[in-house]
Amino acid sequence: MRFKHFVLFNSLVVFLFGAAFMVRPFDMRALYGVVQNGWGITGLLAVTLIGFGIVLSSVAYIVPEERQQLVTVALLLANLLAFAISLAQQQAIWNTGMGWVTAGVYFVFVLGYAYLLVKGRTTRHAARRA
Repeated sequence: MRFKHFVLFNSLVVFLFGAAFMVRPFDMRALYGVVQNGWGITGLLAVTLIGFGIVLSSVAYIVPEERQQLVTVALLLANLLAFAISLAQQQAIWNTGMGWVTAGVYFVFVLGYAYLLVKGRTTRHAARRA
């Protein structure tokens, strides 16, 4: 797995979640068991997710190789925080299948970015030994 491919995958998932909240806001809220009238916070969430997806897609292409580890650490921490918050929300508020899916998606990204960090360290150590 390469940095660019994984970040693009993360970008696609975030973008699709945002698009789903924009196109079908009432259905997406219903999947989480949230009752809310009007567009409100759902629109803000949709636009934020879509924007984050666009930013991630550009990050995948413009971050030079020597800075990829720093970006990987930042994305690992961001997804770890998102996982913790979504898991807490699932337990406290949502208690739905979609809540488990959300927590699971963030957990997959945590594992992926952790793998990229470990892989990057072993690659650098092997290069130093040679």
